[in-house]
Amino acid sequence: MRLGIVTMAGLLLAIGTGCSPDDGGAIPCTSTDECPGELFCHEGECKDPEEINCPDGCAKGEKCINGNCIQVECMSTTDCPDGEMCKGYDCVPVSCQPEGSTTVCWVACHDGKKTCTNGQWGNCSAPALSDEVCQDEIDNNCDGQTDEGCVQCTTQDPPKPCETACGTGEMTCAGGMWGPCSAGTDCICDEPGKSEEVPCGNCGTQTRTCSKAEGTGDIQYVWGEYGECIGQGLCEAGTVSETPCGMKCGKQVQTCNDDCTLGPLSDCTGEGACSPGTTEDKACGNCGTQQRLCGEDCLWEPWGACQEGTGCQIGQTEYQPCGNCGQQTRTCQQDCVWSAWSSCQDEGVCGTGQKESQKCGNCGTQERICSGQCQWGSWGTCQGSGACKPGDQQEQACGPTTTSGICEKGEQVRTCNASCQWNSWGSCLGAVYPATEICGDAIDQDCNGSDKTQPDQYEPNNSCSKCYWLSGTDPEVTLWPTFDTKGNDAGGTDLNDYFCFTADDGFNIWPSEERIIVELTSQPVGTDGDLFLYKGLTDCQNDKPAASSIVIGGGNEKIDWAESNSDDGGTWYVRVENWSSQPNCGKPYKLFIKGLK
Repeated sequence: MRLGIVTMAGLLLAIGTGCSPDDGGAIPCTSTDECPGELFCHEGECKDPEEINCPDGCAKGEKCINGNCIQVECMSTTDCPDGEMCKGYDCVPVSCQPEGSTTVCWVACHDGKKTCTNGQWGNCSAPALSDEVCQDEIDNNCDGQTDEGCVQCTTQDPPKPCETACGTGEMTCAGGMWGPCSAGTDCICDEPGKSEEVPCGNCGTQTRTCSKAEGTGDIQYVWGEYGECIGQGLCEAGTVSETPCGMKCGKQVQTCNDDCTLGPLSDCTGEGACSPGTTEDKACGNCGTQQRLCGEDCLWEPWGACQEGTGCQIGQTEYQPCGNCGQQTRTCQQDCVWSAWSSCQDEGVCGTGQKESQKCGNCGTQERICSGQCQWGSWGTCQGSGACKPGDQQEQACGPTTTSGICEKGEQVRTCNASCQWNSWGSCLGAVYPATEICGDAIDQDCNGSDKTQPDQYEPNNSCSKCYWLSGTDPEVTLWPTFDTKGNDAGGTDLNDYFCFTADDGFNIWPSEERIIVELTSQPVGTDGDLFLYKGLTDCQNDKPAASSIVIGGGNEKIDWAESNSDDGGTWYVRVENWSSQPNCGKPYKLFIKGLK
């Protein structure tokens, strides 16, 4: 309160020199020290504050606050139902339990813990905001940058180790800042769920898949390890194998096809004229014989000398093997000379040990082996059979593991190739993957089931009756609040932060005066805060400001209110409203409040 120029006599008259009690049973007094309990000395009588400030009295359920009768729900927690407590004359649910439990809390972008005490969360232990501190690698002022404006290093500093998703490397200093990491980035991919296929082994393939990176900073997706080599054939394409046949010196060849399957056996070539080690006789002289031997090259050596009287016995028969388990005969003739060998009789269908293969199943092969009786054995088990039939297709759901928030499942297709193996799954079409969460926009971008919120240490302070109370009388403080959710509350409708304090109207003589100053500065990009100042709860609830500051855009706001000639003491309310509807989790604005001084 400020007064005009007065005389000393008038001043003494205003102060008074005594009180005159009436005869209604009131307690007379000359000062409040003479009054019991919470009574005040007023006009010579000890009176209740409500009787002084609201002389006409208040209705039931109302409370005299700052000279006004205000409807209140409670005066203490005993007036509230179980599970609720009295706060700001309202019954509100107990905000935490059990006693002593802790939870994560934030001061702008700094995290800490707060403890449950008497059903209410205590102060947050997170570090307070401050100007940027160099070399501590902390975003002290929560502007999204770390150590900005600081010299991080010098050219004399040794290289600093670093790592990427693909390995480790080093960073060197250039221009006072650490340069990029030298570690490679060739393992980085950009489409989660995408597969890459490369050849391996005998016509086989192996794949690797693009997936979410873990612990790699800004890198989001990397290629995984290559999987097992699948779909391999029996041989290496283009190679040729040989198998003995005929009279030992013969051979059959078999070529491996382009799809790594064995082709058919060729005809037997290079058999020669005889089997190594066998002999042949012919007549000579007087029942004599000459003999020749089959060499290791399967060719007959020259005839030996004639051995007189060594011919065969007339009518004698000899047998020898031939071909595939066959037999041929010759008979000793009248001139004691063996006849020519007969044609090969009773041959089998194959040569002992000979192998034959055929296709089976899905691109598989099976073999059979010629037995010692020159007959084919049974076909063996089908080997290398693929998982599918060429041209077949399969579909499956793909994408994120959840459909919460923005996430949606997609579909991918794979096709059976010519080797009867499934190709890698194709790209995941239509899938929507988790994205970086935008704090407070009421959208679940990271698909964890809820939108990220980061209430500041002043919450809840979204209404006049739930303002954040500044301690002390006529405080002078600097605060760092945030608009941390879209609409600054869970419902997304309230864009206001409320702060309240007690003012004491001191006595002073014109031209000196007391003033209330409120300043809003350092607003984050995207916000547009305005300031409103109210005297008393009623004016606050009815939106009748004593002063306001409304600057279009995100510029600085300031209220400089000078006291009136009335009693300006009591409770004052400051409202900060963000007109842009833009949340800024962890990015605070700066609010300076100076009480009536």
